[in-house]
Amino acid sequence: MSSRLQLCAVWAGPVAVVLYLAFFAGVAGFVPPPSPHWTAQHVANFFAANHSSIRVGQLGAMISSTLFFPFFAVVSLQIARIEKRSPLLALTQFGCAVLLMVFFVLCSMLWVAASFRSDLSATTVRALNDLSWLCFVMVFPGYVMQMACVAIVSMRDRSADPVWPRWAGWLSAWTGLCGCGGGIAVFFKHGPFAWNGLIGFYVPFAEFVIWLGVMTYLMHGWIRRNASVIDAVDEPGVTVAAPGPPSPREPALA
Repeated sequence: MSSRLQLCAVWAGPVAVVLYLAFFAGVAGFVPPPSPHWTAQHVANFFAANHSSIRVGQLGAMISSTLFFPFFAVVSLQIARIEKRSPLLALTQFGCAVLLMVFFVLCSMLWVAASFRSDLSATTVRALNDLSWLCFVMVFPGYVMQMACVAIVSMRDRSADPVWPRWAGWLSAWTGLCGCGGGIAVFFKHGPFAWNGLIGFYVPFAEFVIWLGVMTYLMHGWIRRNASVIDAVDEPGVTVAAPGPPSPREPALA
């Protein structure tokens, strides 16, 4: 894969965040999130009053979320480069990313369904909204696994020019831990652990945006520094050792 294509995949991540926020928060009006302690009629009134903006916003959010695929693909590409012959962590990371994106799309579809028919009962609308928000904040195990894969490979990379320094591995571990905040939202309708709370929603989201920004910066810099080697490897008939950690027979540079 050429360095230019890899850079495009890297920057797809920030673009996805900006577009998703614009549609999810700006158009659909889902930030701040509707409170879980709202009555069924309150929820139904919210969807009835904003049905067009919710449909457009969630459709745009659903489309925007697909841009996370190339970003997480290039993350897995870097993990596989470090792992070399056995890209177990790379496959695990991308598999968990696919699972995460499936739930992003599912949540958007459920919110659209809740706004689709004006004759839906208030309890049905609230049930669809509850299901969407609980899925949105509680699908954390795969997300934690993603962060763990990046953290582990960052700690194990002994190359002279690592794409992710060790501190980035600790950042990934912390981001995964923050992602657990919504895991107990099913037990709370008020307070910081609810789906609209500080720990249930805002901290995990803010930490993910920080993590994605740091990963974008680090991967962009590494790909630019090694562009000549990456492009040489990409040319047919040319064999060049790809940048990566030294082999067991070669001592690591100090």
